Amino acid sequence: MKKFKRIVFTGGPSGGKTSLIEIAQRRYGPKVFSVPEAATILYGGGFPRVAGDIAMRHIQRAIYFTVKELEDMFLELENNKVFLCDRGTLDSIAYWPVNSDMDFLSSVGSNMEKEISRYDLVIHLRPPKKTDVYQISQTRIEDHRKALELDKKTEKAWENHPKRFIIEDEPDFLKKVENVFKILDEEIRR
Repeated sequence: MKKFKRIVFTGGPSGGKTSLIEIAQRRYGPKVFSVPEAATILYGGGFPRVAGDIAMRHIQRAIYFTVKELEDMFLELENNKVFLCDRGTLDSIAYWPVNSDMDFLSSVGSNMEKEISRYDLVIHLRPPKKTDVYQISQTRIEDHRKALELDKKTEKAWENHPKRFIIEDEPDFLKKVENVFKILDEEIRR
């Protein structure tokens, strides 16, 4: 049996994660399986988006455990695929309150080594540099400045991964797609 691979798409809001995964799904077909973004599932299903540090700790733990359960469930169901994950377990670090009395990983009973080892490859997609390109949506409520700040925090959360690629913003999204496929073609052929 072929060993599965987990590839996580991460980065600040509006970096193109979901769009790139959809395009990759069409390109690679049955070789890949896309794991949806947990935050979108939770918020779309009515999980409250309450402001403040106390709420954010609960929200990020709910997202973390949803990510883990989605990935683990699909691994049991589709264990011979390459998994394209729309965000990963470490993304919650970027949203975790700075003045929290405990760090995120200890709050979920994990550690950095364990979380890094879940993923074979990290593709970090930068959000748009220009304000006029950035779009707020039903699930993306951060303004452009906050998106860039979250991108830096997300980059730091994944900085210890040994196989991480940072894909810069491009004026033409198709160039960004091409840059990602150069990496994915190599990984999916293995």
